Amino acid sequence: MIVNAPDLSVSTIRADLCVIGTGPGGATVAAMAAEAGLKVVALEAGAFVTPGEMNQREADMFPRLLWESGGRTTFDKAIRIHQGHGVGGSALHNLNLCKRVPAEIRARWVAERGEGPPWDSLYDEVEALLEVKNVDPTMVNRHNQLLADGAAKLGWRHGLLRHNRTGCVGAGYCEVGCAFDAKNNALKKLIPRAVTAGGAIVALAQAVRIDHAGGRVRGVDAVRLDPRTRQPVGTLRIEASRVCVSASATGTPALLLRSSVPDPSDSTGNTLRIHPAVVAAGDFADPVYAWRGVPQSVECTEHLHLEDEAGPRTWIVPAFAHPVGVATLVPGFGADHRAAMRRFPHLAALTAMIHDRSCGSVRPLGDLGLRIHYTPDAEDAAELRRGLAAAARLLFAAGATRVIVPAGQAIELKNPAEIEARLAIDAELSAVHPMGSVPMGTDPKKAAVGPDGKHHHLDGLWVADASVFPTSIGVPPQLSVYAFGLHAGRAIAAS
Repeated sequence: MIVNAPDLSVSTIRADLCVIGTGPGGATVAAMAAEAGLKVVALEAGAFVTPGEMNQREADMFPRLLWESGGRTTFDKAIRIHQGHGVGGSALHNLNLCKRVPAEIRARWVAERGEGPPWDSLYDEVEALLEVKNVDPTMVNRHNQLLADGAAKLGWRHGLLRHNRTGCVGAGYCEVGCAFDAKNNALKKLIPRAVTAGGAIVALAQAVRIDHAGGRVRGVDAVRLDPRTRQPVGTLRIEASRVCVSASATGTPALLLRSSVPDPSDSTGNTLRIHPAVVAAGDFADPVYAWRGVPQSVECTEHLHLEDEAGPRTWIVPAFAHPVGVATLVPGFGADHRAAMRRFPHLAALTAMIHDRSCGSVRPLGDLGLRIHYTPDAEDAAELRRGLAAAARLLFAAGATRVIVPAGQAIELKNPAEIEARLAIDAELSAVHPMGSVPMGTDPKKAAVGPDGKHHHLDGLWVADASVFPTSIGVPPQLSVYAFGLHAGRAIAAS
């Protein structure tokens, strides 16, 4: 059953397990637990949006699929943080990139935090479930081919990415949801399993607090949200002896802190990584039409050497926004802005994301909000500058006539010789992969949760999302969140 919270006639629901969040982590936990015979209720702050409702219009879909309509930022407004909500979570709007946590990073986790999940077997299972495979070379659009061409000219390492998509028609509007239901995501693959096994999905229900006493959870207090205004229109209580929080690497620590969940390690909400990114756009003589086709099918890993802690740690992929998004980044006003937007078909954009070592923080703000604080340290800032320069070099190598970098007043480069002098700056940052805010570990003195997501200090509580990663992973997290949800869901069912 999938139901909107405002439509419920009851104010209290009893369950064996309450899952908070229905993205890759929460949906997988819900499916595993329900199939094991537990009575599962999953709360989702966003709406239930079907592929038939995904009309490929930014103005309609961003408010429905993204927190704060895509306008979420750090508290100082310096960094954009794109995060999704809805039944299916961020998997509704993400671009289907599937990469495993590099073995080198996992080895460091074991050395520093103790033995973790059986990642390789979990990945094998999840990749089969989601039908993960290399992007078909025939689906590489000109935008991605430009990255491949630039990397080949420079002699830089690059290759095809792996995605969880089947039946893709190359519409290019993955970021606003797939109208063709080609994403093998949480909504398509896990939510139906949870519902078929008897689980209940309650949309437009935002958890406010985890109720606990005497060292055990007792349930979850939530509010019902109006589907149009997203303002509370009532309350809802889930009485359950088990709770799994899968509300994202920002929502999860905010909820735990708001609920006064004990954590002697003081790590909850204090170790946020965001995989920060910079962007450079190239203007090409011939049209690129970057919005057509699979958005991200090629990567450049020349500057990503995670086996060496002192090595480069920058991952580069194409990144292109749709018209409204581009309009917010293109400099100028009036006629100048209009002239710049007329180059829209000729623009290609690359983003450089770094495996960050800086730690940010998350704090609750009132009953429903949160505050994100994050400032890159000197080493991360330097790595971001190197990544920006690398992206510019790739664009020029691919044939760009100029490169534009958003940085307060945009910087325009006419040739590669200008890169070193003019890009020694702190450019505008964005992030789409928050993680690491409730890091797992075997030692309760150093971690709030164990390697199966079970909370060390509150019985009946689990965490299953990107919060549990002990560090940044340097690559997109969705595949690993599905894998951890599989692991945690089975642990909950066996508890």
